[in-house]
Amino acid sequence: MASIEVTPSRVAPRGPDPARGVYYKLALFTVALFVTPIATYFYTKDRFLGGDAVYAGGLAALVANLVLAAYIAVACLEDDGTKAKAAEKKSQ
Repeated sequence: MASIEVTPSRVAPRGPDPARGVYYKLALFTVALFVTPIATYFYTKDRFLGGDAVYAGGLAALVANLVLAAYIAVACLEDDGTKAKAAEKKSQ
């Protein structure tokens, strides 16, 4: 098996660095994924469910899944700039 030598001409150029907003969104959803299920569990267990831990745990799991789904939706809807670059090239 022949090995391919890695040279600058054979390596793809580095893409643009993501905006700071990407890192802020990641940090926000990381904190939300940790805090909201725990807060939901204890808040609903003590306030609404009369100490029933099973339903409170189920609701906490539901909230965790909602936060995860929201993160996926935000990530899918995020603009990566490729459409703007294509439109710019087309207009020139």
